[in-house]
Amino acid sequence: MFKKSNIPNFLTMLRIFLGLVVIILLSILIIFKKDVESRGSFKIDHFLLAAGIVFIAASVTDFLDGYIARKYSYVSEFGKFFDPIADKVLINATLILFIPLGLIPFWITLILILRDTVVDFIRMILSSKQITLSAGILGKLKTVFQMVGLSILFFLAYFVNFQGIETNDIETKDIIIKQVILIPMYIATAFSLISGVTYFIKAKSQLF
Repeated sequence: MFKKSNIPNFLTMLRIFLGLVVIILLSILIIFKKDVESRGSFKIDHFLLAAGIVFIAASVTDFLDGYIARKYSYVSEFGKFFDPIADKVLINATLILFIPLGLIPFWITLILILRDTVVDFIRMILSSKQITLSAGILGKLKTVFQMVGLSILFFLAYFVNFQGIETNDIETKDIIIKQVILIPMYIATAFSLISGVTYFIKAKSQLF
């Protein structure tokens, strides 16, 4: 029988599955994006729209499983282990796949993924010492802004024919628009760096 306490775990696994679907859809888009005849057709652009819808659905499961787990104290070792993995499958993979599509600067993806890698490494060391150090509010805000920012990029790329931040169009208006569009990702990057440094400071006494 399905138990209510398993709902957060189910949502976490659903997020991993949806993340894989996003990866597949974006990979197909990347493979065919240079096909001029297909660009603008159902075959290509609708993969981007579908990926955006699935991404938002997966992001909603992140909010729901966290909310349910906290409200009803449905905290499990499974959730503690797989919830961060689900976020990485969804967010980090999307960040990487957005680079060849020209939707996000390489340096933003590099900083966000490098920060996660360092924090995960520290968390593994602490875990080996039976020490648990939870993420702070800045880390959670980082995830929120990442999901919001990536969702915006998905739909602007589809509905507004947003050509990406690496185009040769140098009109001032377009440059400003592209920078405004990326504001949530800039905020996420700032939260990422600050929360990463804060996490290291809190863990420092336990590491050395």
